[in-house]
Amino acid sequence: MRPPPPGPLSFLTVLTVACVFASSIASADTLTITRGGTYRGGEHESIAINTPDPVIIENMTLRGARHLITSHYGRANVTVRNVRGFGVNPNVAGKCTGRFASLEGFSNVVIENCTLEGTAGIYLLDYAGDRTSANTVKLLRNRAKNIDGRRSDGKGGYLTGGEGGAELVQFAQLDKVRGIRDAEIAWNEIINEPGKSRVEDVISIYLSSGIKDSPIRIHDNFLRGAYPLDPATESFSGGGIMLSDGVSKDGPAGDPAFVEAFDNQVLDTVNYGIAISAGHDCAIHHNRIISAGLLGDGRKIAAQNVGAYIWDSHKAGKDRFHNNVGHDNVIGWKDKLGVRNDWWRPHAAAWENNQNWPSPIKLDVYEAEWARWQEKLKAKNVTVGATSS
Repeated sequence: MRPPPPGPLSFLTVLTVACVFASSIASADTLTITRGGTYRGGEHESIAINTPDPVIIENMTLRGARHLITSHYGRANVTVRNVRGFGVNPNVAGKCTGRFASLEGFSNVVIENCTLEGTAGIYLLDYAGDRTSANTVKLLRNRAKNIDGRRSDGKGGYLTGGEGGAELVQFAQLDKVRGIRDAEIAWNEIINEPGKSRVEDVISIYLSSGIKDSPIRIHDNFLRGAYPLDPATESFSGGGIMLSDGVSKDGPAGDPAFVEAFDNQVLDTVNYGIAISAGHDCAIHHNRIISAGLLGDGRKIAAQNVGAYIWDSHKAGKDRFHNNVGHDNVIGWKDKLGVRNDWWRPHAAAWENNQNWPSPIKLDVYEAEWARWQEKLKAKNVTVGATSS
């Protein structure tokens, strides 16, 4: 999350379950897990993981106003697959719905083939793993609709921007996940609708890093939409994929680094499409980044800015912002005036073989990109989201 660059641019039943392998869990409001094992089936309001032992959560439905899956115990090793998560308006004035998953001090997280709707996304804070491939982050083949940081008005609706704004939430944010190996955010489909969602950065890498020979890889994702509460009038500091943000107070070793975004389709995420705003050794390449700058009814989006940027937004200097590059992208972006502003790279170490999207850019471009995504999934035999089993 960065400001836009300048320039041209209940009765509560708590169920504690021991190791359960390939068996069903009865329905309960909250499932508290204190031992490792496989936990399967049923519908729950939330799940709390209080063990460092490996836990698999699968074939469930989660529905509630709080965080749906949490771990604050430390060193959680969690696999979540084929789970449907639905966020509910908390109906408490000023409060937004919870995350699909909020995991702190974890050692390993895999979230795959899940469906998220109306949640505040996935938040992973403070990696505590051993930095091997067995302890990493994998967010794969998930389908998300309307990542939602809107604050409730306490009356079944939501506050508007002028009444209290929104929480800063993301489809996925890595926060102080440092020196991780084989991390991957891939083949996810994230669609946010104006007036029904409020995401900040759709994917955010904050004070987090891969390593030189194994960068965090963000690839083959389909992103459409990231909007302020009133897209026609409000400012907006979010956007599509933020590869690197934040400057560590502990020195350069804590800065974001070694992240790459490639083969993504990023559509209509308003302020920016893909960006590097801090850190080093990050790359934007082989992406399709596009916005016509218009709502479906033809109104211009007020916070439209730039398709891609590489900018030392924190003014950290060359010793902390370096080796950040972009190449082989196709980009077309209209700013708030309707003028093309495809990229801005004042601090790029290299910017090569990037192409401007052919004009004109019209609203029908989104349907063409959706068809391209469907063809891509079919060609690679990839299924996104939870199945019916």
